Amino acid sequence: MQDSSGAHTVARIGSFLRRIAGMPDYEAYLEHLRSSHPEKPLPTRREYYAEYLSSRYGDGPTRCC
Repeated sequence: MQDSSGAHTVARIGSFLRRIAGMPDYEAYLEHLRSSHPEKPLPTRREYYAEYLSSRYGDGPTRCC
């Protein structure tokens, strides 16, 4: 069983790798909302990813051809 610092390190590495790959980081977003915008409701994971995809790709095609 990992100690809390080991688990924290693994979580940070996972977050870093997701950012490199261009994937959204739900946990980091929740942390940001809690600290910077406590009045806003927290989205579910599904709502968060739907908003991410919509903001990234919009409603149109994702490629030119």
